[in-house]
Amino acid sequence: MSNIIPVLFFVLLISVSGCIEPSFLTEQDTPFHKNPVITEPANVPTTTGTMATTETKTTAVPKLTEKNDLLIDRISKNLTFYYDRKWNTLYQADELDCSRMSTYFWDYIRKNFKVAPKIIVSYERQHAWLALKVSDVGNSTEYSHWKIKGSDYYFVESTIPKVVAPDNRKFLINDREYTSDEFYNASVYVFDTPLEANDFQASVSSLGGWNQEFRLKKGDLDKIAKLLGS
Repeated sequence: MSNIIPVLFFVLLISVSGCIEPSFLTEQDTPFHKNPVITEPANVPTTTGTMATTETKTTAVPKLTEKNDLLIDRISKNLTFYYDRKWNTLYQADELDCSRMSTYFWDYIRKNFKVAPKIIVSYERQHAWLALKVSDVGNSTEYSHWKIKGSDYYFVESTIPKVVAPDNRKFLINDREYTSDEFYNASVYVFDTPLEANDFQASVSSLGGWNQEFRLKKGDLDKIAKLLGS
């Protein structure tokens, strides 16, 4: 299940092994699929009306409510607290990395907002993040949309806590330039829970290459508690 991501215009030179570190991206139904799915950007309306589907048909779009009425906006605002606390400084490759941070926010969003995020894993990008179904959290044009198996989703970046939205920057990874839309436009696996993602990772770890753990350890929780309590 692949998805694509919107725009970036400051070029940042980086070399990546494992997850993308947060500072590189900003400044301050079966449990899993053996074959990755390629997602595509959704055609998001700017006003109420109709929206083109992949079959070029049109379907009615629910009337967009004011920004603060949408659950996705409340989630986005809540993630700003973590961003302002410099959550990205907790990042450590192969420790408290994209997979464990995604596990933390999967549980946080599920408990506090009563919606179930998906765990997204991309071996192509060597990165993990979350997805929220648009129909569960409200249809907004403030954020980028991606299609997974015919449904529209938002992406939530867990290393720099935010709902992915169009912006004006670009970045380089392994000598290739990406906009944010392009980075998230990749082959991905989609899981309902961190446990399913963890089991799948364990089943393919013998093949070598990029592998992550979707399980928080006591040391991770201690670091998070210290940051949030400061």
